Amino acid sequence: MSDPSVALLAQQLHDLEGSCLIIADENWDDAPWMTIAQSGNAKRILRSNRYEIAQAATQAGLSTQFSDFDFNDLETASFDSILFRVSKERAVSHHVINQASVLLKRDGTLMLSGEKTDGVKTYTSHANKLFGDNCQPRKSGNYYLSRLTKYSDDGKRLDDKNYLALRTIGSPEHLPLQSKPGIFGWNKIDQGSALLIHQLPQFIQSFGEANRPQSLLDLGCGYGFLSCAAAQQGLTKITATDNNAAALKACKVNFDALEVDGTVLAGDAGCQIEERFDAIICNPPFHQGFNIDSELTAKFLNASKRLLAPRGRALFVVNNFIPLEKKAQDYFPRVREVARSNSFKLIMVSFKD
Repeated sequence: MSDPSVALLAQQLHDLEGSCLIIADENWDDAPWMTIAQSGNAKRILRSNRYEIAQAATQAGLSTQFSDFDFNDLETASFDSILFRVSKERAVSHHVINQASVLLKRDGTLMLSGEKTDGVKTYTSHANKLFGDNCQPRKSGNYYLSRLTKYSDDGKRLDDKNYLALRTIGSPEHLPLQSKPGIFGWNKIDQGSALLIHQLPQFIQSFGEANRPQSLLDLGCGYGFLSCAAAQQGLTKITATDNNAAALKACKVNFDALEVDGTVLAGDAGCQIEERFDAIICNPPFHQGFNIDSELTAKFLNASKRLLAPRGRALFVVNNFIPLEKKAQDYFPRVREVARSNSFKLIMVSFKD
């Protein structure tokens, strides 16, 4: 089901003229792309930091680019309107609002939407100061829409944490990894990933010396922590994939810095990959809070079934409350828990023992 805040923005396209920039993150998953592409007379282009969203928009006929919300190629003061459903991450929203002040023509319109809990009213207040406006968000059910007019761009820029820049973060493996805002858990080592890495030597040994894995797929690689740690274990043919443009950017930099013999690919749960791998490691985004995304769980398990070699093994790390063992039995005949911490567990799956 399309996000109602996205639907609010899509409804505005009917009345827009001139040039329109649509900025779409994961909130635009399941958006009505054919309607968005065909509504109204505005010339529209779309930028998305999510691979599958960029693909869907392109297939609908929209002029689309997959990027980490880097707008440096776009001409200053060239858009009559910009549409943005506020992000779950403050740095992303601040970055987009700052860039909108540069890209909009004078008297151009920035449309922001979201729920009250998303901070849309606060973002509107900050954008008002930047744009010289006094817009008040309009409520529609539980959702809000703001139409801000750019009267000036002399206000103070919002703190976007220097959004586009990579920066070094700490690692329990003492790896000089770089990350940035826009990546899940960008400024820390996820506890689940740390548990997986701790168990990685035993996972490799479980293949037996004669069948030591030669190829490894990091499914949903983030900034590449798991892949880089796996390279330290002697794995030399590594493929890392993610749907997040920021994650791919950081992962490529980390591979180069650590001289990892690997490939970094954009894709939706490995959809663009055809080869099979001896080993798959995955710290998947299966949940938000305590709500489990069953559709996403099925997508990653199905991808692993398709991409795992006949004698291969896959290792997932998930929160203890996620019943991955039960769900995985629909895809693999061999499923077992191999380690557990206070919050996470490791589930290994395979076609054969």
